[in-house]
Amino acid sequence: MKIRPFFSLVRVHCTHLVLLLALTLSLQSSVQAQTTVPFTLSNNSAYADANVYVAVVGIINDNHVWINPKTGAVNLMSVSNNTVQGPVINGNQGPGGNGRYANCFARLSEIPNKTINIPGIAGCRILISFNSQLFLYFFGASGAPSGYAAPDLANPSDPNQGIRFENIELTNAANGLWANTTRVDGYQYPMGLEVWGNGGFYKKVGEFIPHSQILSLWQSTAPADFAGCYDATNTIIKFPSKTPAFQSGAQANYFGSYVDAIWSKYQNGNLVFNAGDAGTWSGRVSGNVFTFTRASDGQIGTISRKPTNIEVMEGSGVMATGGQWDKVVQAQICAAINRHAIDLNLATGVTQDLATASKYYQTSPYNWYCKFWHRSDISLNSLTYAFCYDDVYDHSSTVNASSPIRATITIGGYAGQTQTGPVTVYKDCNYAGYAVNLSTGTYTLSQLNALGILNDDISSLKVTSGYKVTLYKHDNFGGATLTVTADNACLVTNNWNDSTSSLKVETNSAFSTVIQAESYTYMAGVDVEATTDAGGGQNVGWIDAGDWMSYDINIPAAGTYRFDYRVASPNSNTTLRLEKDGGATQLGSVTIPNTGGWQTWGNASHTVTLPAGAYSIGVATGTGGFNLNYFTITSVSSARLAMQNTKLVEDNIVSLTPNPVHDQLYIRGNDQVKTLGIYDISGRAVMNVKSPGNTIAISHLAPGVYIIAIERKDGTKKNVKILKQ
Repeated sequence: MKIRPFFSLVRVHCTHLVLLLALTLSLQSSVQAQTTVPFTLSNNSAYADANVYVAVVGIINDNHVWINPKTGAVNLMSVSNNTVQGPVINGNQGPGGNGRYANCFARLSEIPNKTINIPGIAGCRILISFNSQLFLYFFGASGAPSGYAAPDLANPSDPNQGIRFENIELTNAANGLWANTTRVDGYQYPMGLEVWGNGGFYKKVGEFIPHSQILSLWQSTAPADFAGCYDATNTIIKFPSKTPAFQSGAQANYFGSYVDAIWSKYQNGNLVFNAGDAGTWSGRVSGNVFTFTRASDGQIGTISRKPTNIEVMEGSGVMATGGQWDKVVQAQICAAINRHAIDLNLATGVTQDLATASKYYQTSPYNWYCKFWHRSDISLNSLTYAFCYDDVYDHSSTVNASSPIRATITIGGYAGQTQTGPVTVYKDCNYAGYAVNLSTGTYTLSQLNALGILNDDISSLKVTSGYKVTLYKHDNFGGATLTVTADNACLVTNNWNDSTSSLKVETNSAFSTVIQAESYTYMAGVDVEATTDAGGGQNVGWIDAGDWMSYDINIPAAGTYRFDYRVASPNSNTTLRLEKDGGATQLGSVTIPNTGGWQTWGNASHTVTLPAGAYSIGVATGTGGFNLNYFTITSVSSARLAMQNTKLVEDNIVSLTPNPVHDQLYIRGNDQVKTLGIYDISGRAVMNVKSPGNTIAISHLAPGVYIIAIERKDGTKKNVKILKQ
């Protein structure tokens, strides 16, 4: 059984490789200085929690350790941990000679709150397997041998044969959290990763279509050279170099002709490329050695000979050997070969553009496996770790949060879940053919192209509440414009799908969002129950002094917001307080009214000042004694508009129920209504109905606050604010 040495899995953007040496030297001494980060495991897979197994292994202060997923306790790896009987395949009793392996896994169902606190640690892997734990062998914390023997599926006698597993790679150090999903060794199941940090930091990576669809896409599109990567028996996809065809079979020299042509061409002239912060390099082949010199200071980086097929694909051997600057050059050239980014048609001495993604994977031979995982309809924003140097020019799934708060691993990826925004671009009007998510900012046509979006690709948009998108017909953000706010917009019908040259994503001053009380991320001491409040569902109850709930929010712009709480209480002098930063920041408090009973509902509200960004807030209490159904967050300008609009004629002849509402509004006195209009909080009309019946279907409307403008047949008017859930 192969002993897999443990190493740091930090991935550094190619333009920051100048920092690699300092990072490596400081990493082990600094991991303990970093804040503990809670990693929550969200199960979006076809496997029950009891059939999902989790382990955490890594390095702390030069010692190989494992973290107990149930308790968070850090333990030194020891041979004494090998107490679990594993399968014996072809007589393989494992390194211990007794068929026993490390007792380091826990079922997801056994992990409190499905959350593991990750301390400062280097070279960490969160290993996730299905229907069985993996069988790792621990050698010890230090000395030789040390670390653990990991699954080696190239070994037919490995005890992990037939066990599906995935992992998240991470290092949590003083310079931040570095984490990523990975396809470097192969693909077994979709995965997702989200990280939140101070200052509004948020990044999400991973796959967003089901396992079966990924396999179907592979089988229907893989060229013959790569078809053998698919393992039909285990329904997994292997990295090419892990297959017989690329090791010693028909594809064993797959990159040979391209490598030969590169080494031949640059014997008679220089290959020049710009590596960003790492400088501009110029290199020439002498004998079999490719030697590069940095223009700014004369630093030297070399590739000692032509790399083999395996070395190109895996970034190993001569593509991972030598000093700091050797590895800078090797990473660049290895990535360029996999992507076929070195243009042999250009004259020697001309600076090559190795950074433009639209040029990648266009000319054979290239690593089609990598191209597949960068498809925009598989991986969020086309980001993934498809080979070891995918971080060159920032195409990897690395998430680096300098001041992390928490992280979520989504087992099974995001299939069936709503894409996070603020803006999602789709390639058809059924909101399918996902292209990319856009954050706030301006995007020229060339920038959109670099993200894989052509102007005629944008057929529809989904915009998160609190944001708006302005489309322009000129690349300098000019010409006729179209503004899309928090609603689905099919651009084909507006003839914008083939004429957009630039766009801007920005916050919308009108913002409102509803948060159900039972949708907390974390809590202490509370429980849920069925509610009799309008709209049904559940409320949070059994709230006592000291209890709290935590909620994830995304505030588009810093400012003043009104919080409206839907509450019930038979008590007087009860209070609720709003917190941030785990209670370190007090945002405000409000007195809960005595509504007359635990299911007699009323409202309480206050205004608070919030920063922009995605973060958690807490609802806490020093008194308890009330129930909470939901709360609404509304920007003050929007709240003021809504309040003003309701100061019109009130009557008891025409009324709308329920409020809040999910799917249908019931109109009492509809025979008295001439017209009824529904407007979103920004004043945009979304529905107009003449002589309505006694019900109106509104299931298609996005959640939020709406104004219902009613004109009666006698000429009087009435505005009613509703909350669509």
